[in-house]
Amino acid sequence: MNGTGGEAGAVPGQITTPPLHPAIAPLSYLLGTWRGEGEGGFPTINSFKYGEELSFSHSGKPVISYSQKTWKLASGEPMHAESGYWRPKPDGSIEVVIAQSTGLVEVQKGTFDAGKKVVTLHSELVGNASKALKNVLQEGI
Repeated sequence: MNGTGGEAGAVPGQITTPPLHPAIAPLSYLLGTWRGEGEGGFPTINSFKYGEELSFSHSGKPVISYSQKTWKLASGEPMHAESGYWRPKPDGSIEVVIAQSTGLVEVQKGTFDAGKKVVTLHSELVGNASKALKNVLQEGI
């Protein structure tokens, strides 16, 4: 993937990017917009080619805002989208909280190595908003 990043400058009539919070400085190399192309497949469907865009930004807080979207390369038709927050900790651990357009939510935990520019995550929780709502309605909670 190719990326573009950096701090925004002051432009009349536009919001400026606040100073980088020290907690996210080790992951500042992620900030910006990254685009690429890929190919996917599952046993039940034909393989497909897609475009993907990931955006990482900050608001001066100790979190990185994240969004991702994909589209079919052949038609430009939207496919998947998700957004969330990356929360790095001073000890090199990280929490990632994501909501998908399908109603799934994820909590991932792991570690980061700023020097090597490596983030390793594992799934801590996956929830389905539709099932959660159904259970709440059935149980009368």
